[in-house]
Amino acid sequence: MTGPLAGVRVLDFGLLTAGANTSAMLADLGADVIKIESGAYLDPFRVVGKMDNDAGWWNRSPQFRFTNRNKRGLALNLKDPEGQRVIRELAAHCDVVVENFRRGVLDRAGLGYAALQSVNPRIVFAAISSQGDTGPERMNVSFGSTLDATSGIASLTGYEGEEPRISGMDVNYPDQIVSLFATGIVIAAVMEARRSGKGAFLDFSQREVASFTVGEEILAASADPGHRLAPRGNAEAGIARQDAWRCRDGRWIAATLDRQDDSIAGLCAGLDAAEAVAALLARGIAAAPCNDGNDLLADPRLAGVTLVRDEQGGLVKGLPYRLDGRGITIERAAPDLGQHTEEVLRELLGYDAAALEKLDASGVTSTTPTVGDV
Repeated sequence: MTGPLAGVRVLDFGLLTAGANTSAMLADLGADVIKIESGAYLDPFRVVGKMDNDAGWWNRSPQFRFTNRNKRGLALNLKDPEGQRVIRELAAHCDVVVENFRRGVLDRAGLGYAALQSVNPRIVFAAISSQGDTGPERMNVSFGSTLDATSGIASLTGYEGEEPRISGMDVNYPDQIVSLFATGIVIAAVMEARRSGKGAFLDFSQREVASFTVGEEILAASADPGHRLAPRGNAEAGIARQDAWRCRDGRWIAATLDRQDDSIAGLCAGLDAAEAVAALLARGIAAAPCNDGNDLLADPRLAGVTLVRDEQGGLVKGLPYRLDGRGITIERAAPDLGQHTEEVLRELLGYDAAALEKLDASGVTSTTPTVGDV
């Protein structure tokens, strides 16, 4: 791998989006990310995205491939003492741990921060949990929908008079922003660890990050008992109207008006979207087309930033920024379950064929899901 994080190695226990996309963005920046799964416990995206019942179904999930590009896959059973031993050996060769398990899972396996920090004092341990590592709600789990609700985001989403609205499984907005914040914090901690020689435990509450994004509304409500957090659609103070209009070709455009103008609907209905945008811009009205995923893929200005395709033609999440004018580069497709197990254990730990065979025979490195995961 190449990039600004080349030379950084990540032990990745991240699941679904919040954890797995954090480590994926580290991989996009050049880190060597080693994703830990096993036949005894798959990333749930492999199961959620199950497309068929044929052999190897767990390697074909679009959702998994979408979020786990540029990683190496290592199969190790975290419930097996031998698997736990191997993880501790690997930790000595890694800079970062990323995990978003329920609190206590890794501690019970002897793989929490205290255990891995004793092996490697420079380890940066990113615990990306639902409610943080302490407090009365620390054992709660969450998904995007529950974070929408508990953070306050849902109370502001939708149109005036409607019930609170969640972003939905296709978006899971809180998970996306959580992984952005977490990636930045991990990078800062790695820089500090290399300067000081000391690692860190990053207690990262997903709910707190989601609430941070609506901080102004929370402050306003706390300062004024009469201020109610409620959805207001596209309305914005000082703006006459913000809305979307359907055009002649069936596409929609969005526009912001500094004064009411009832002619906009008729203008849009009589023009294709591109023509309507051009006409409104010529009148000094801010306007833009409402793009879908296919539009983003086709736009050369967004190459590698929004969505890209891997070598198999599958969709992969892009980077939300550019480096040196470039978006994401897919140097390695999302791994099959345990695809790089032998490679990683030979390279980092010097395991020979006999040691690898022993782990395989005992099921520690199994790459076939157990009955409970199917």
